[in-house]
Amino acid sequence: MEKLQELVSRRRYTKGNITRLYNFVSSDEDVANSTTEALLVKKNRALESFSSYEKCNVDILQLDEKDDEDVSVVEERFFHILATLDAECNKRNSQEPKPSAPSAPISKLKLPPINVPTFSGKFTEYIPFINLFNSVINDNESIDYVQKLYYLRAYLRDEPLQLIKNLPLTHESYKKALGLLDDRYNNRFRIINEHIGTLLDLNPLTKATAAGLREFSSNVRQEIAALTNLDPNIKYWDAIILCILCRKLDLPTSRAYQMERDTAMDPTVEDLLKFIDKQALALENVGPACGQSQSPRHTSQQQHKEQRPASTGKPVAYTAAQEASCLLCKSNHKLYLCKSFQLMPATKRVQFAEEKGICNVCLGTHSGKCRFHFRCAECKQKHHTLLHCNNDKVEGPQAAASPASLAANKKMTTNSVLLPTAQVKLLARDGTEMSFKALLDSGSQLSFISERAVQLLDLKPLQSNINIVGIVNTQASVKRCVPVDIHSLVNPFKLSTTCHVVERITCELPQRKFDISDFVIPPYVRLADKDFNIPSQIDLLMGADCFFQAMLPPESTIYESAAPPSGAQPSAPGARHPQLINTQFGYVIGGSLPTQVCNKVAVFKCTCESDINENLTNFWKSESVPEIYNEKSSEQELCEYVFQKTVQLKDDCFEVALPLKLPLEDVNDALGDSFHFALKRFLNLEKKLHKDPNLFIEYQKFIHDYINLNHGHFVDIESYQLSKDAVYFLPHHAVLKPDSKTTKLRTVFDASMKTNKKVSLNDLLLNGPTVQRDLFDILLLFRFGNYTFTTDIKQMFRNIRVIPEHTSLQNILWRDSPDETIKCIRLDRVSYGLKSSSYLATRCLKELAMHNERELPLASFILNNCTYVDDVLFSNSDLDLIVEAKSQLQQLLKKGSFKLHKWSANDSRILEDIPSTERHFDELEFQNDNCSIKTLGLQLIVHQDKFKIVSPESCDADNITKREILAYIGKFYDPMGFVGPIVVQAKSIMQKLWSSKSDWDSTPDDNIKSEWTEFLSSLAKMDPIYINRNVQFSDSDTVELIGFSDASSSTAYGCCVYLRVTDNEGKVHMHLLCSKSRINPLQNKNLTVPRLELNAALLLSVLIAKVTNTLKLKLKISRIYLFTDSQIVLAWLRTEVMKLTAYVANRVKAITNNTADCQWLYVNTKENPADYISRGVSPHELSGCDMWWHGPRFMHDSKYKFDENIELPAELPESRASAAISSNVGSAARPVTDILQGIHKYSSIQKMAEGHSFQAADGFLAGRQGDCFEPSLRKSWSRFRRTYKCKALARETISHR
Repeated sequence: MEKLQELVSRRRYTKGNITRLYNFVSSDEDVANSTTEALLVKKNRALESFSSYEKCNVDILQLDEKDDEDVSVVEERFFHILATLDAECNKRNSQEPKPSAPSAPISKLKLPPINVPTFSGKFTEYIPFINLFNSVINDNESIDYVQKLYYLRAYLRDEPLQLIKNLPLTHESYKKALGLLDDRYNNRFRIINEHIGTLLDLNPLTKATAAGLREFSSNVRQEIAALTNLDPNIKYWDAIILCILCRKLDLPTSRAYQMERDTAMDPTVEDLLKFIDKQALALENVGPACGQSQSPRHTSQQQHKEQRPASTGKPVAYTAAQEASCLLCKSNHKLYLCKSFQLMPATKRVQFAEEKGICNVCLGTHSGKCRFHFRCAECKQKHHTLLHCNNDKVEGPQAAASPASLAANKKMTTNSVLLPTAQVKLLARDGTEMSFKALLDSGSQLSFISERAVQLLDLKPLQSNINIVGIVNTQASVKRCVPVDIHSLVNPFKLSTTCHVVERITCELPQRKFDISDFVIPPYVRLADKDFNIPSQIDLLMGADCFFQAMLPPESTIYESAAPPSGAQPSAPGARHPQLINTQFGYVIGGSLPTQVCNKVAVFKCTCESDINENLTNFWKSESVPEIYNEKSSEQELCEYVFQKTVQLKDDCFEVALPLKLPLEDVNDALGDSFHFALKRFLNLEKKLHKDPNLFIEYQKFIHDYINLNHGHFVDIESYQLSKDAVYFLPHHAVLKPDSKTTKLRTVFDASMKTNKKVSLNDLLLNGPTVQRDLFDILLLFRFGNYTFTTDIKQMFRNIRVIPEHTSLQNILWRDSPDETIKCIRLDRVSYGLKSSSYLATRCLKELAMHNERELPLASFILNNCTYVDDVLFSNSDLDLIVEAKSQLQQLLKKGSFKLHKWSANDSRILEDIPSTERHFDELEFQNDNCSIKTLGLQLIVHQDKFKIVSPESCDADNITKREILAYIGKFYDPMGFVGPIVVQAKSIMQKLWSSKSDWDSTPDDNIKSEWTEFLSSLAKMDPIYINRNVQFSDSDTVELIGFSDASSSTAYGCCVYLRVTDNEGKVHMHLLCSKSRINPLQNKNLTVPRLELNAALLLSVLIAKVTNTLKLKLKISRIYLFTDSQIVLAWLRTEVMKLTAYVANRVKAITNNTADCQWLYVNTKENPADYISRGVSPHELSGCDMWWHGPRFMHDSKYKFDENIELPAELPESRASAAISSNVGSAARPVTDILQGIHKYSSIQKMAEGHSFQAADGFLAGRQGDCFEPSLRKSWSRFRRTYKCKALARETISHR
């Protein structure tokens, strides 16, 4: 077997040689650029490779007669190689050499990449699109039909995409898709008409200019060429087209053409176009001279920088175009773009600049004064940012001031208002960058620029006439305006606007200088104007058109009640403070300065320590019934296809490809440059790490471990061609979890960082499907079995290799000291932070289980059903089986190089062979992100084999704001709903808080504040709640599922599910399994109490279906009983759906579908445990609610009979007609007379069938949804045919009698 694999590998290698030679001879340019000697060497190489290929085939066939290698393809390629090389050599040998004229070297140019444009349904674009698509994609043999179809979809928009999007992602669909597009858009008549219509609709030339004539000629030639390619009958078209074109010309040009043309011959379109080109050339030749520096505005900035400005009588330095070579690496780029220079320590960059005599401003070599006006982005000094040295040393802890405050300690008696200003960058006509101070004014409808700035920028204003109305109706007339691009000095942000030119905007701002020497500025706040306290001239006013575009989400406000930094006294009541506002230009400071003497003036930037959005998302996710939603698109299918095609198990280690949305060679064009953004993020991280020595040590240890374990390796960044190769740099940062008992620091890679093209790596990755069970299922299964063990897969992601071709997309930057050069590390393993990482890791576990299911069935079952991400929870009542399962799991994971650690078990015999270093703690905390949050969470006390729910740490009762309340509630995590009545109270408060529409950082209403305070007080009194993990039962016991639902008109509706176990002695035990709840919607007048009860029953039906489907893996459930305390709901469930209103009918049908094997019964409200979850219970009272934990008392009676002895109401609300109640929903057959009643109202059989299909229960619902009407119509036809046959048979029987 090994010999066969060796032969196959050798054949593949020789076949690759032949393929490369075939690709070489297929390129005429490559063949022409090669010497005759090189061609002869390649010919010999082809002969050797083909000989080796044939020998391998013979040897393989002797070992494997079923080998399906297609030899004919390789033979054809080999013959083509020989024929091409022989023909080229013979051609060169037949030519006479010319010694007098030495051959000139042929330049080798790399053509730009071919980008296939998207096709949106325009008929004139179809033929160019499909021709280019065929050349690039369709004729590419290395791409299979499934991938070609995916590319085809990616290049289509609007109607063409709708035409083929419903085709399945299969090989057969590709040809069918091409056929559909060709039939729809290859309409020759329509295409010709549209090209002629374009000629008819050409814009007339009002004035002959060089640019206008060139554009006119180009458009005409383009349409004529397109028409010629369609091969129409063009024998007499010159006269017709000439008549059209001459009417489009301006009078002088048309007159000149008539005077110049040869009247003895019939005119042609080509003659007219040549005349227009000659006119354009003449206008260009008499235009401004090249040295007058009148380049158009749209000329690129780089071109302006390389032009020498006009002489001004002053020594102005410039850099010639030929000096673009880098002084460090000698490559063809500027020094400030050199990656090696950027990665050097700042001190070495400064030293290099001094040694080479480089300008500190532009990093170029020139004599005289530098014409650029760059300022350092860090210190605002007159040098390039790359030459900035940070000499600050962090000694000891940080200042005692709050890290989110800006404070001044000196007494101030200023009685003024500080207006927000920012330093911005504008570009002059010659490309020179200049910095100006701008005023941000949201009260101005227009933007203004000073006359001084216009002169410095050498801009040419346009004429305008507008009246400006100011305060007290003062008016002024402005007659000039100029378009400008405003650039931020802090962020990569540009704003385009039109500024009106005025002599002077306002006085110097601020009006007088004030001292900020004692201000404590947080290190992460970058001011838009660091000289905001120094009076300086305002040259730009950005009005409301710019102000609100530059605003970022509000993150700042004033806290008058906030505690000031240590040593300061709080502000006096009513004191006014400036505000810190985040914008694209940086943080601006504005507002009232203090009017009275005070010891402290503070501007607070509000930050939230925890991610509220993420916590709230997880909170609502845990409160819902877990469901897996499969995408309707084929992205998940394609991701699975890519995985199956590329996954390999080599040396007991998985190797996978990143599931990219496009070929690897196209990634660079789509992705753009990520290096500069990653470098900036790393430098910010480095500053943060060096301010916390302990954090730096932990982070450095992680990086070194990554390298030492061969999970990554250093690479020379110069080996990358960043403009061509598929390269992406991942920013990384630390996530601290001080409460974690194992991993207190986790490094996260950010693949969502946008590049200069506003695209991230995650945008280019496919989203894989969910392949594991959710945590709800795993915890539910975990409750059954006397013995348990839990474990964790160590570094699961990093045990999976990424194919070498894709590792270039996983680069990080690192250095151990700021004095070292920044190095590049390429990550060779699946990295945390990529969109596809979780899918790839869990899918590898699934693959491992699937391939070893027969050999190791217990371990395969665990990976498929008892594993959540990298955590394993397994239980069983057989000690020998659970020990065997542990052994099998270790063997199975070892086959994929996965290692288990953090073992824990409720019986020491299970872990006898596990070292103590690999064992875990007594308490396990279940969270959706595998981290410890000290709030209402679920813990497992391993040695007691019990779940534990404890009272969380109380929050600050003196600082009650909307932000603090939501942040606290968002940390609640109760996936099983054990404390659902407590969570309902929290959700009710949350709803009231949102409906009050209070600000994030304001104190809520007194009623909400009082309710929240009372809730916190009750939480503090709550004793720990213990719940037995193990639900005991035996095979001889009777196991039943019992569900309850209830709704409250004031608070919520919900449900709970119990397991009822009856043993052989007749003893009954009830165990709470789970619960779910929903808060009642606000301001919904149509949501009556019966409707709320119906929604509760619907929620119970979804939950019971989920629980039943999960428990089938371990239990045999005999019966399922569901209870509600609403007689109306029970009556609805036993009513034909067609006789109910739409709202009720839709939900009744969903309930009956979910609970087909269940029996619905009535329960008294006082005996309904779901009443707790619909109304809520105080936290400290829940532990004493026996009915909540063990169900109602009548359920503990083994002789209790589940019968229907309740009398249901005869008249029902929400009924369309007389609501006949049947024992089985929808089972009553309609009589023949009822079906044929009203048949005379229809004009045709088709309309009759459609009408009755809507009246039927299924037809009624389907008609509202729109997707199921056709099946309902078929049912209606079938019903009519049966009815007609019955009546015909009856008539025939009577006639015979």
